[in-house]
Amino acid sequence: MSDEDRKRRGADPSRVEEFAATARRLQQERETASIVEQALRETPREQWPALAQRKELHTSGVLERLAKIADDLERDPQKGLAVAELATSIAEALGEDAYPRVLVAQLRAHAWKDRARTLSYLSRYEEALGALDRAERYVSAFGTLAHDRAIVHFVRSIVLQHLRRFDEAQALLAECREVFKDHGDMRLYGKCTLAWGNLLLRRGDHAAARDIVATMVAGADAQDEAVARSTLGWCAIHLGNPDEALDHFDDAMRRYRRLDWEIEVIRAASGKGCALLHLGRLDESIEILEDARGRFLDRGLVEAAGLCGLEIVEARMLRDEFHEAKTLAATIVQEFARANLNRRAVAALASLNEAMAANSATPDFVRNVHEYICALGTDPTQDFKNAN
Repeated sequence: MSDEDRKRRGADPSRVEEFAATARRLQQERETASIVEQALRETPREQWPALAQRKELHTSGVLERLAKIADDLERDPQKGLAVAELATSIAEALGEDAYPRVLVAQLRAHAWKDRARTLSYLSRYEEALGALDRAERYVSAFGTLAHDRAIVHFVRSIVLQHLRRFDEAQALLAECREVFKDHGDMRLYGKCTLAWGNLLLRRGDHAAARDIVATMVAGADAQDEAVARSTLGWCAIHLGNPDEALDHFDDAMRRYRRLDWEIEVIRAASGKGCALLHLGRLDESIEILEDARGRFLDRGLVEAAGLCGLEIVEARMLRDEFHEAKTLAATIVQEFARANLNRRAVAALASLNEAMAANSATPDFVRNVHEYICALGTDPTQDFKNAN
């Protein structure tokens, strides 16, 4: 039968009924998906992988519920990963005829995409790319899943940013924005715009990042506006506008608290401490940065804690508290060494320690070390230029 004949005859009644039956089944599965939450509560976390063997959990509704649980990375990222791993096991265990083939592919792709997101959150970027490869194999098999493929590419672009593969990330973001726009998905289009701004921030193009992010603040949802305010704060710091940065970070902290995103609250607080340092409000800056540093260390975020620490060192030197500054600088280099962070960062910190011991360090030298460690994120092979 030709396409023209199909158009004249209309939709196949049997296919219409098949789709309607599938829709009813998916709705019923959503309504009973809470069984997986009970199973997680009643099962020790180390035994969660075995839950994938329970046939009653092999449903689309359960996979949707697991995706929501795994998305709550702020409170417990390790739990998020365990849930995402369970979801991929369940998705792979689905029978090939459990649902229409395109839906099975879609369920598996999104499970692997969610697993990639949790791995990326835990800085396991190469594993995240491997999970995204699995996701893309599923969506690439069906031309009707172009939107789903764009979602996979969007997550890949974020991972690539963390790996400093900025050109690849930017190309993917450009592609994703067009797909989301074509599908009328302005929510994800906005998230792509925000990710584009953050990419420019990481590349050091602060004015362009500010201009892009500022355009999408008004129409953003609660999560995106919080992220945008924080991004604008860092742009303002780098562009020499600490007063403006202070307002953005205060706004971001309020929004992150409402979202209960504790780690992002700490990051915004560290930005506020940095802005206060630039404004010469040293007592306030030290108080906020010391609190943020301690909370970063409690969560194992050694590099973020070290950067806070260097700003405290600078502030204490400006207050002529050289003994406290020396002690903290020595502690930071030990923390970086124990955490096996970039050896160039450790060497730069060691140079700072030597200068501190010789009483030749200056606040400008401390800031130089801080800026160098930040710059290693973009180019991890650059050499440290001792300008003390």
